[in-house]
Amino acid sequence: MTFLRLCNSYGRKYAFIVENNFRTLVVHSMTSASAAPPTVPLTNLESNEFDGAELPFFQLHGHGYRQVISGPRISSCHSQPKMYYGPVTIRNYLAGHVKKTLRMSRSKTQPNYMDLFLKLPTELKLIVLEHLHPIDLLHFSQASKYFWSIIMSPKAAGVWKMSFESYPDLPACPPKVTKPTWALMLFGPGICLECGKHGALTDFAFLKQYCELCMKANYAYISSLRDASNWPVPVDGLVCLMLPRSYRYHGLRYTSAYPSFSNAKYLREDFNAMMKKVTLIQVLIEHQVPILSELFEDYKIAIMAHIAKVQQVSDEANSWATDIFRLCSTECDTALRKTTERCSQRLHNLGHELQDINSVRFSISQILRIEGVYRFTSRSFRKIRPRLESTVIKRKTSRIKNERQELLQGVYRDYQKTIDPSSWHCLPPITLVKTIPGFADFLNAPYDKRGDIDPGHAVTLFPDFIADWTKRHQSEILQLLKFDEQQDVGTRLRKLELATSVVTCIDCRWKSQRGLVLLGWENICRHKRIEAYGGFCSKFEINEVASVAVNCLLSCVGLDPATTTIDDMNSRDDRFLCGNCPAETSRGIKGLKAYTWIECLIHSTEMHLQANAMHDSPIWLLLSPEATRFVKEHEHDYPLPSWSVWRCGKCASHFDEVVPQEEVIYHAKRVHLIDNPVLGVDVAFDSRLYVRQRKVFRLAMDPAYEFSCKRCPKLPVYKLWEMQNLVQHLLAKHHIVDPVEEEDWAKVNVVAAVSSSFSPTGSEEHSNL
Repeated sequence: MTFLRLCNSYGRKYAFIVENNFRTLVVHSMTSASAAPPTVPLTNLESNEFDGAELPFFQLHGHGYRQVISGPRISSCHSQPKMYYGPVTIRNYLAGHVKKTLRMSRSKTQPNYMDLFLKLPTELKLIVLEHLHPIDLLHFSQASKYFWSIIMSPKAAGVWKMSFESYPDLPACPPKVTKPTWALMLFGPGICLECGKHGALTDFAFLKQYCELCMKANYAYISSLRDASNWPVPVDGLVCLMLPRSYRYHGLRYTSAYPSFSNAKYLREDFNAMMKKVTLIQVLIEHQVPILSELFEDYKIAIMAHIAKVQQVSDEANSWATDIFRLCSTECDTALRKTTERCSQRLHNLGHELQDINSVRFSISQILRIEGVYRFTSRSFRKIRPRLESTVIKRKTSRIKNERQELLQGVYRDYQKTIDPSSWHCLPPITLVKTIPGFADFLNAPYDKRGDIDPGHAVTLFPDFIADWTKRHQSEILQLLKFDEQQDVGTRLRKLELATSVVTCIDCRWKSQRGLVLLGWENICRHKRIEAYGGFCSKFEINEVASVAVNCLLSCVGLDPATTTIDDMNSRDDRFLCGNCPAETSRGIKGLKAYTWIECLIHSTEMHLQANAMHDSPIWLLLSPEATRFVKEHEHDYPLPSWSVWRCGKCASHFDEVVPQEEVIYHAKRVHLIDNPVLGVDVAFDSRLYVRQRKVFRLAMDPAYEFSCKRCPKLPVYKLWEMQNLVQHLLAKHHIVDPVEEEDWAKVNVVAAVSSSFSPTGSEEHSNL
């Protein structure tokens, strides 16, 4: 039996590598090594010298063959480590890379020297073996017991030494480790020492192999270790300095963490043993055992030097292994990318559209990775073709569906532009056009091409669609209110427009502020049509907390809750202070926020959601006209003119893209010939958009700004003073040393009214207003 057949019988795919090495090296050794004569006399071997050698797998049954082919399963924290870590890390990629580097092309004309090598004396065999790579020597030793006895005998020590010296790129052998053992650690199978499963590449720091799960059981960070007294161990403790440490993440890769004491891992067993030893020696030293202290110091120096040497070799080996990992990963990714390109080109040649193929290129790459196809062949493509075509066809179907929906949405968008801009925020969402029954045949047609639809026919379906959507959702909201059965829909809608009819959105009240207080059908409809958080809001309820708050506000302004509408309160545009909130300091001003009436409702709802007991009984303070004017003239415009949230009120020029206010004003003057565009009519905020909450003005309370100067002429901005600043102003601007009330200055009532639920305690607290 030739050497090639021996290796094949062992199930090694690399047999031809060693065979080609032997074909050249046997001749070289016979012609040049040890002054050998040109013609080497063959040693006569006894007939049973080789025939009696036990070969591995001499009798191999089906179960054993399957076990040899598959090997033990991989130990990992993940159910599919090949998918999670990639194909490079499933086996010993160091051995695979070296075998690929040494692989030589076969030559049919090259003679076979296998039988000649087997008949050589042992000395010449060793000379031949000196020229092999350590991985070849390792495989050679595993071919049979006979070869193992040759390469593992003490006479073969020089063979291993020469083999490692011939390949200086290999990491140096650690101290107290034999060359054969080092070769096994580098290129042997990654089998865990504890559980016996694959996925355990050698940890060069400990010179042991543990899989990912066993590493978690046997390795420990310094933070989880304890000394003999069960106290935490310092990172620079004596025991830690006397033990090797590893920075490996897990057993499938040589990638490691940044080398620091906090990232260092120690073997629990070694740590506990060293801790007991050091503790015992320290106890004996404390009892003044003779000479022990000097011996212990020598022992520490020696073991720390040994650990330093091991750590140096470990770092070099890890760097070498990591470089190979990067190289293998790059080669694997390159091969996968090329195979993906070949498969994409083949699918395009089969008639699939290029845009669909490019859209699922990543999915194609994942299919190739799952199937382990890194080289394109006709056979491999036939195997995965059904999955690839299924992926491309699904993408094509999805694309055509989207194109048809986009076509309908485009027609619906053009139809919306013909409607009055003030009603845009009350129209159904554009994504619901696909639910119109009249478009079902078009949307569900065979997905071989997009097709077309008549815009004129589509436009006739939109009015009924808008009316049905509005009627259905109005009915859902009106069911939340209490009505008499005799009341018609118009009467119910008018009740919905009352200031006391406050609705809140259940779907987003914990996520966003914009759904806490919804007043009137237009605001509710506007909220329903805006898609957020993965869908449209559909669950609403009456906001009882806000309803109580609005009744208190109406008592402040003296209006009837049964008849006051939302427009009535908006037209008043009053400002209120919360009587439950303490004065807070912001930017050097201690005071209270001045809210609009809708902001008051939002504030009450937020306090209720935060379970703030101080706001269980709302107290609201209505500002006087003078104080309200002072607050308004110090507030910023809302929305800000510089925000891109403005549209033209006369046309649909800004339907698709809103712009700053200045551009809309220029548009109104240039296109519509309006000399002085009116804000809110010709230039309007696009209600389809949500903007962030405005910054509320804080009215100073301590000291209170409740005085006005009667010497100053009327200014564009109304100004209130606190007394100290007012006196300085009268002296500096008007040269008045002793100002007189009602002649030089006047006190302004800041609070005009208080809600009906105002308590005596609250009256004393705010009496200074």
